[in-house]
Amino acid sequence: MTRWRVGAAVALLASVAGSAAAESPEPVDVGGVLAPRALAPAPPPVDPLAVRLVWLDPARTALGVDAAARAEARSLLRKMGLSVSWRCGEAKEVARPGEVRVILLDRGAALATGIPILGATPPRFEGTPFVWVHVPHVRAATGLRPESSIAVAEMASRRAFGIALGRVVAHELVHALAPSVPHGTGLMSEKLTYRQLTGANLPVDPGVGPAVRAALRGEPSLPPADAGTLAAAAAGAELAR
Repeated sequence: MTRWRVGAAVALLASVAGSAAAESPEPVDVGGVLAPRALAPAPPPVDPLAVRLVWLDPARTALGVDAAARAEARSLLRKMGLSVSWRCGEAKEVARPGEVRVILLDRGAALATGIPILGATPPRFEGTPFVWVHVPHVRAATGLRPESSIAVAEMASRRAFGIALGRVVAHELVHALAPSVPHGTGLMSEKLTYRQLTGANLPVDPGVGPAVRAALRGEPSLPPADAGTLAAAAAGAELAR
């Protein structure tokens, strides 16, 4: 083939390729070198029943029983059909959206009648929700003296304290997640006894789980049960143990 014919053939091929490219709405991948288009992964669906909790204990009041307390609270909330995750926070950290802070206080509080308060929850929140736990009263309700060291306490007493702490936390979290849930029996008793705080099992009223799940889904609910701070108190007679 002469040089003229070779040049004409090359020009013809280029013309055909150019014509095909002009007619095609997509680039023509003649050599197979164009990278395939990558699809961005879809974001995971948001689970309204996933509860993200933050453990805040600036005074280290629950050191040694904190893991047991978080495990007990998680177990009770799972019985209500919730998915629970914990992280340990720092005292001065900024609250993160979507989390509920569990704040342990190294001081007591009491109702107007003088009954010690184990935990409390504000009736409404300006920002992210939180609950308070008055650790000295939880200790006293389980038989540990204020001056006793958790580190040297008997194993049974430490276990009882951790379980009681977790149950108070779970009680208050129900108030924070679903303010319309009133006090009742079992976990949601207005006054928690020594047996309820430390026994082998603490029942949850059948209506509590559905009410909390409905609140997390944003479904209509009843007005808040109490006008003021929702608090779990200790049964007075039990504090003498």
